Amino acid sequence: MDAPDEKDVILQRAASDLLDQFKSSLPRFIWHPAFPDGELPKQTRHTRNIVRTSTTVDLIKLLEPFQEWPQLLDPELSTMLTPLVETFAASLFLPPSKYYTCPTRLVSSTIPLARAICKLLYTLCKIRGPKVISRFFINEPMYIELMLNALHARSRPRVLEHTSSLQSRSQITWEENYIILLWLSHLSLTPFDLSSVGSTPPIEDDSIPVDFMLNAEIPPIAQRLLRVGLKHVTSPAKEQEAAVTLLVRLVLRPDMIQVGLLSMLLKWSVETLQDQSSSPSQSIYRLIGILSFLANIVNLADVSIIAPFLMPIFHCMQRINDVATPSKNLILSSAIVRKVIIKVLRSISVKALQLDAMPSPKQLGVVDIVIADVIQQLLSWLADKDTPVRFAASKALSVITLNLPSSMASEVVEAVVAALAENVLWTEVETHKTQETRHNALQRDFSAVDGLEWQGLILTLSHLLFRRCPSLEQLPMVLSALIMALNFEQRTSFGNSTGTSVRDAACFGIWSLARRYSTDQLLAIDISATKRRSVDNVSLSVLQAVADELVAASIADPSGNIRRGASAALQELIGRHPDTIIHGIDLVQVVDYHAVALRSKALKEVAISAAEVDDHYWQVTLKALLSWRAIGATDPESRRYTSQALGDLSTIEGGPGFIFMMGRILDDLKRLEGRQVENRHGLLLAAGAVIEEALHPSLADSINEVSLVLSEFWKIFDLMSLLEDKYFLSSLHRPFLTAEGCSSLISSLAMISCNDLYSSTIKPSVTTIMRCAHLINISLQHTQGTVISNTSEAVKWLFPMIDEEHQAIIILEWIAKLSRKKLQSTQSPENVCGQIAVLGSIYQKCNHVPDLQKKILDSILGLLEDKVVDIDSKVSCLKSLSNGFIPSKVFNARVETDVLNCLQDYTVDQRGDIGSLVRFEAIVAVHTAHSYGMFDATAQKQELVARVCGLAAEKLDKIRFRAWQCLKDLCDNIDDMELSLAFSDVGQVSSVAYYLQLMSLSSMQWLRRSLFEGIVTSAGAGSETILLASRAAIVHTMEGIPLEERATLWDCLLSILQSGIQNERLVVPVLEVLGFLLATGLYGNSVQGLLDWREAFVLVQKCHFKSGNLHKVKAAIDVYVGLSRCLVIRKEVFLKLSNMLLHPSASIRNKVAESLMIVTASSILDLTDWSRPPGELKAKVRQLQTTIRSGP
Repeated sequence: MDAPDEKDVILQRAASDLLDQFKSSLPRFIWHPAFPDGELPKQTRHTRNIVRTSTTVDLIKLLEPFQEWPQLLDPELSTMLTPLVETFAASLFLPPSKYYTCPTRLVSSTIPLARAICKLLYTLCKIRGPKVISRFFINEPMYIELMLNALHARSRPRVLEHTSSLQSRSQITWEENYIILLWLSHLSLTPFDLSSVGSTPPIEDDSIPVDFMLNAEIPPIAQRLLRVGLKHVTSPAKEQEAAVTLLVRLVLRPDMIQVGLLSMLLKWSVETLQDQSSSPSQSIYRLIGILSFLANIVNLADVSIIAPFLMPIFHCMQRINDVATPSKNLILSSAIVRKVIIKVLRSISVKALQLDAMPSPKQLGVVDIVIADVIQQLLSWLADKDTPVRFAASKALSVITLNLPSSMASEVVEAVVAALAENVLWTEVETHKTQETRHNALQRDFSAVDGLEWQGLILTLSHLLFRRCPSLEQLPMVLSALIMALNFEQRTSFGNSTGTSVRDAACFGIWSLARRYSTDQLLAIDISATKRRSVDNVSLSVLQAVADELVAASIADPSGNIRRGASAALQELIGRHPDTIIHGIDLVQVVDYHAVALRSKALKEVAISAAEVDDHYWQVTLKALLSWRAIGATDPESRRYTSQALGDLSTIEGGPGFIFMMGRILDDLKRLEGRQVENRHGLLLAAGAVIEEALHPSLADSINEVSLVLSEFWKIFDLMSLLEDKYFLSSLHRPFLTAEGCSSLISSLAMISCNDLYSSTIKPSVTTIMRCAHLINISLQHTQGTVISNTSEAVKWLFPMIDEEHQAIIILEWIAKLSRKKLQSTQSPENVCGQIAVLGSIYQKCNHVPDLQKKILDSILGLLEDKVVDIDSKVSCLKSLSNGFIPSKVFNARVETDVLNCLQDYTVDQRGDIGSLVRFEAIVAVHTAHSYGMFDATAQKQELVARVCGLAAEKLDKIRFRAWQCLKDLCDNIDDMELSLAFSDVGQVSSVAYYLQLMSLSSMQWLRRSLFEGIVTSAGAGSETILLASRAAIVHTMEGIPLEERATLWDCLLSILQSGIQNERLVVPVLEVLGFLLATGLYGNSVQGLLDWREAFVLVQKCHFKSGNLHKVKAAIDVYVGLSRCLVIRKEVFLKLSNMLLHPSASIRNKVAESLMIVTASSILDLTDWSRPPGELKAKVRQLQTTIRSGP
């Protein structure tokens, strides 16, 4: 899918600002300055004890975008981490009572500073990786005991300061556990014996059990580290990874190996796993933690140390995986467990192979037992349903194969390639070698293969190539498999693509191949499966064939990841093997990694640019565009892009290339089967797009040959099997797609056939023309916009080819359908949008029959004037006016009146403001009339301009921008109406400058009311951006005009309010704007003598009288508060507000009480709970009213 911009590009631009903001916020986050005696802050900084949770979250949000590009953090890591690490280390010296001391009111909104630092450190570990971040940790051994003490103290529930309740959960969070454990694993690498570290005996903690007897020789500090690691290794949170790292580093220390801790813990792990495999009562996370520990131990330990434990661990894995136990299904149902088991088996196999390579006394005969069984299991796991398991299995196979002898490694490669041939079917299809010759060939059918297994197999081949495992003799079959996988595609029963992961793995494999093997080695490959021939029938090298496949994938693959992956592989291929690819440098500059990211750009721009590099790539591009990737893509929009690209591609090679392409498309159309809906749609669109290019100057020398090909296209309408009526009517065939494609083809053929260059040579039969008319007629039932636009265009060009008698019959049939629609009104299920559109498109073609033109116009306007007709039909009528009638100079008084009414259509239903669709098309109609010179200075034209001006100020962005475009052009023909500023996009018409320019028109009396009807919707009911901009413009304008004009604008708002009392759309925004203006003080004492305040007071009361619209009532309250500043009606306003204190809604009562409190400061209001039932508040209200009446 297309994206507005690439995330990595956006991040690169914003990285500097994000890092600067983080670094500037960090000191204030950690330290707070001292303010002695009100003086300026001193340089001495005091570390905070608590910080706000929201502040921590804000800092984390500054870091999280860098997950897209972690390396951008590297230059600033030291600056960011040093204060965080030092502050956390300093917190370890504080007593536990100082860990979290805060008032009760702040408990829910603050956290300890140490916890906040751990959250930030974890975020950095998540982005950049724990190995990189841990390098910045303090590595002094003294911190081991401090951290263990802190971990123990902070994990115990305790009473918070200033509170009396015991917290029910542990104070420490998993982020703190993770960072402390990660830090301890870093400190466990200290070169000193652990017996010399620590001075206190181990803390007895029943919450950290050890299931085996500890050796007395184990130092106390090591016992504490062991207990902590064993406790957290069973955790389901991220801290488990840090605990595993801690345990591994601890037991692999020489002094711990010497005291037997390694053997002790390995025996315990194996026994625990055996117990778990027979009893499902233990936690699955305990199993994952112990398996992870074993995988890391076997991988990192020296082979001489781990050798005695290889077979026990291997047998334990076999028991978990093979032996039928009650817990087997439960254990293996976890993808994480299976993934970790694979890692254990991989490490065992590698160690066994290393052991086998040692002198004979060390050989224990484990290789023959282990390797065959492990490889067989890994091959079966390549078809696992979970992606992480397949990834782990493929990588494990490649690592093991790398350590195998060459003969055994070859067998693994052959086994993987052989598995790819299973369930692959072959179908016979007709293909093309050159323009002249054709032959039948067999094509692979992947419908019966397992797509998940294929991904695992191809990923394995890719990893093998990355480690350079396949021998040179095996490269042909490996490369053949990769090219086959690059074209792999499967569709579900719903038509969705499921082959993306296979093609992605193939891109990785080709990239590895280009990187790991020399040019001479690759050029020596000789496989017929990858051979291609150039335009001159010259055999191409394997590297060129691979490059061709990558170019096709880069420009046409439906997935953006595959297009980018293929582009990266192509860049690697050309860069590593220079002078082997035709115009390689030019090609790689065109098929750029960033350029192919957008689907539309890859098809319409990159594909054409690649074809222009060389004639050879023109053929490659044509083949790619006519493949399942593009012309047969699952989404219609991609097929439309492809058809446009094929149209541009058709003229690059001149007449021969055009004719060859048309022949390919025609043959593909004839071979279509009924179920190939996507291909039919794409090929019909492509044929239409290519035929439109028949007038290109490059084809001037091939007119006769082109005419012959175009005549063949007319004949396909006589092939009933290709375009049967059921393909246009049956929902099983998605008929709107065939209707769209067929209309496009008819339109192009008719347009070219009517042209003077081809009219004498292309003469379709009457039967063919009437068949086309029939297909168009049955296509009109579809309501999709693309179908309607294509059928309208097709009718416009096809109608002149039909005799007048049949023209009249068809038109009267369409008019009759519109009449039935009008009579049946909304009860008619019949959709007439297509008929409306085609009547508009042929209106001008009927100028020789005025009566018929009048009937067409009356039918369209009659439907538009019907007040109960559906919105879709109205929109179609307006589009028909803009596209057909107005260009024919039809814009009389009746049309003007209908368009004016449509500019004021605010119909609302369950979908929302559907009247906006009508208003939008009405604006287009006005703009079209102006562009055809049909605007003068009549009163009705001025009313149209006034309505457009109001729409240019309303709250909907789409309407506002379109109305602005129209208004800008209309002002050119109106005296004293000048709009100097230009606004070119939707964002600009939401600015203060835009609304200021509109407010400058308020001095024109004939459009003032319409302007304010529009602007109040923005200032009273718009989004936050629009509301602020429009209100700022109103205030700025009123501040700069005389008081008399300000009073005039107030009267204009009141007149809008009075005329629309029952119109909720306008009343609420006007009340909002009136309340806002009164609150700003623009209508203070200096203007009060010019206004009738009592009239405004009475009018506001009428607006919300017995109204259930709470929003309206609240807006009226704001107006009352503003009116209360006028001494003439002040007491009446207070009494009205006091009566509203008995309103049924508690929210209204509370708002009235708050408002009255501001202007009266009455203690009655402050001491009363106004959310109580109104009956309990009557006495308070009477007391308040007595106070108001007795007041000044």
